Amino acid sequence: MAEYFESGLRLDLPAGRHFRFSDLPAYRLLSGRKLKEMDFAWIDTGKLFLLEVRSFVQIAGTLTDADLVPAKGRPAPFRFDALIDKITDSVLMLLAAWADTTWGRQLKAELPAAAQATMPLKLVVAIELPATLTVHLQGLRDALNARLKGRVALADVKSVALIDYGRLIREPAFKGMATAHP
Repeated sequence: MAEYFESGLRLDLPAGRHFRFSDLPAYRLLSGRKLKEMDFAWIDTGKLFLLEVRSFVQIAGTLTDADLVPAKGRPAPFRFDALIDKITDSVLMLLAAWADTTWGRQLKAELPAAAQATMPLKLVVAIELPATLTVHLQGLRDALNARLKGRVALADVKSVALIDYGRLIREPAFKGMATAHP
């Protein structure tokens, strides 16, 4: 297992079956070109999981629902757009690797062997919100999926799972790999 600490979580990922785009030299060459990445990726039960973790608790005093959930007729909030970019760019990088584009071949060579071939994707965003904003979790999930529906469909993904840290820690699908870290 490989141990990581990120945004108030401790994650234990399977050795040899996980990666972080940010650790890949090919990604680092592209990252200065406005390319974003999700935090973690690992292979389990024949699927490639991509996970983005975000804690908003430390900025609870300044955060409002308008910082996260888009409102009709208004520009999307920065934090919402950042999630869209991370998910879209991560899926695009995998599709490029699987399609053997020039940059994709470089990325593919740095992925674990099992992730080098096309496989089903599971996209997960885990966020920690201040207690006063947890009521907006469903609205954020719905808005995120509405905005990404066509993009993730191109990779045969039906929807993005948006969950809170508590569910990530309890969820059987993650087999105890995430725990809270002070």
